[in-house]
Amino acid sequence: MTTDGELDDLRLAVDAADAALMDAMAQRLAAVRAIGQWKRAHGAGAVDPAREASLRARWAERAAAAGVPEAMAAAVLGAVLDGCRAEVARLVDA
Repeated sequence: MTTDGELDDLRLAVDAADAALMDAMAQRLAAVRAIGQWKRAHGAGAVDPAREASLRARWAERAAAAGVPEAMAAAVLGAVLDGCRAEVARLVDA
């Protein structure tokens, strides 16, 4: 059983992890935007199914190694890819 102070500390750890996730998403989005600009400049398509398949496999491996449920990791990656696809499409089609 935790005291209120212990629970507060545990919640602070969750908040720190959330901040790290947001920072990582911002960093990823910056790289994705650069990719979108490159694709526009080179006439490349917005979506690369082989790359997405590779990412999914790598995420599954990393999730297993980190003890993260595969379904949770897959759901997060799916949301990330949806947002990134939309951003790249916006840049490529601009």
